[in-house]
Amino acid sequence: MKWDFSSYALGATLYMPIVHHRVPAYLRGEVDFPSPSVVLCLEDALAEDDVVRGIATLKTLLNQGPVVSNTQVFVRPRSLEMALELAEFAGIEHIEGFVAPKILPQTAPAWMDLGKSANLRIMPTVESAQFFDPGRITALKEAFDDHDRHRIAAIRLGGNDLLAAMALRRQSGITSWEGPLAWVLAMASSMLISAGYPVAAPVFDIIADIETLRREVAQDVAAGFVSKTAIHPAQVMHIQEAFQVSDAELAQARAILDNRASAVFQIGGVMCEPSTHTAWAHRILARSALCGAHHSVNQAHSA
Repeated sequence: MKWDFSSYALGATLYMPIVHHRVPAYLRGEVDFPSPSVVLCLEDALAEDDVVRGIATLKTLLNQGPVVSNTQVFVRPRSLEMALELAEFAGIEHIEGFVAPKILPQTAPAWMDLGKSANLRIMPTVESAQFFDPGRITALKEAFDDHDRHRIAAIRLGGNDLLAAMALRRQSGITSWEGPLAWVLAMASSMLISAGYPVAAPVFDIIADIETLRREVAQDVAAGFVSKTAIHPAQVMHIQEAFQVSDAELAQARAILDNRASAVFQIGGVMCEPSTHTAWAHRILARSALCGAHHSVNQAHSA
């Protein structure tokens, strides 16, 4: 399989209501976005009464010209029908793409066709109760397989909606990997990542609990996620830091990819085997290039 790890450029994906007072300044380049990717939300982040104002705001901002930013800007509509309407707006080419809420195997082709016709990328969101069934993940993957997978910026796993399907919500001090979502995150992500699709981790919505966020995003990175949703700028730095690689990992990756490497060798007490670790090494180099590297005394073998 030819791996494409370019979606690591998403990093921390900050969600903002489209009507947030800072959005115009961000898009005009008057201030820098606090994150490498952002979603301007017309769905859950807006009350029903704000939707018309939100659509009008987006139209006005697009008419002002290209986004002056190094940040990838996505828009989250409330439905496929709304996305089709927004795709006709003048200046829609100034955004990176659409977040597709509540994607289903039967709606995935229409979203992918929209991305192709509008020349935009799609960020599908897996957040429906049916996806606790591995068969539905398989059906979704097969729907995507019939389209250009490069149109997919990342497949997001919507943790809050999945928890809501069990009448549950997030608890402080417990990561998603330690709670009731652990199985579905591991199942869905492993099925999609092993098929070559980039997958983004769910939001951690207890803003004050930074320690648990840091533990969770470390687990997300180890599981192969390429991005994580943030709902507050205070979370961005911690997410970004977690996606950096250590100098020890970087040294191992470069050694594994060296065409003079032995079949099996060790660095710092860790076995390296090019025949099985080459894809990991390419992942580490991509993370280093797109997310950065840091010096760490304690080295870990992460995904």
